[in-house]
Amino acid sequence: MLSVQSRLPLGKPFRPRTRNVRRPFTPLFTGQRYRLPRDVRDRLTSSLAPFRNRDAAFALATFLGRFWSTPGRIGLGFPIDRRELAKHPEIQLTEKRVRSAIHVLEEIGFLDRAIASGSRYKPTEDGLRRKPILFVFGSEYAPTFIAANKRAAAVRGGCAGQRRAITRTSSPRPSVANAEASPLNGPKSKGELETSMLMGPLVKKSGIPPLASESDPRLEAALDRLLQGIRQSRGG
Repeated sequence: MLSVQSRLPLGKPFRPRTRNVRRPFTPLFTGQRYRLPRDVRDRLTSSLAPFRNRDAAFALATFLGRFWSTPGRIGLGFPIDRRELAKHPEIQLTEKRVRSAIHVLEEIGFLDRAIASGSRYKPTEDGLRRKPILFVFGSEYAPTFIAANKRAAAVRGGCAGQRRAITRTSSPRPSVANAEASPLNGPKSKGELETSMLMGPLVKKSGIPPLASESDPRLEAALDRLLQGIRQSRGG
């Protein structure tokens, strides 16, 4: 039995087909406007070098990084719909090439499957359907995406907790021309004091007899005639 068992083939784990590549891998940038951060791109390029479908895997990784590596989505799980991606004009991949690219990205650690809770199936009108598989970025790539987001925020000046510098502005001084034109703040003028009293300003009205200090020639003439008449009556 021992001699027979030594001749039986042993099972080996499945690994994607690779090839002996003599030239270095240079990613082809298709119609995608987004480019991966330099650290992510260098690590991904070196990891995809021995695989046959490295161009397709790199295109899919760039597409996923564009939409799911933002600060608000980096920690969330995301599905990969092969049918919808096969119709997308930017990556130009068939459904079969998308499927093989997903396997390669999982193999190199760019993608990990998110931990699912609960049942794998959900009820629908047509019966139970399997829930879509959610993916997250691998432990070697997610921190690199986060660091790239922080660097981009620092360049834009949108770092969290950054405060704008408060500059002290000196109060404007009045010009010499305005100072000469406007009266100085001080005691009131004498004219204002002469025409004002505690209960209000003096108002001169017609028909009111003048003050005693003022002389009236008519009154003085009448008083003189009265005094002369009194003297004559006493002398007579």
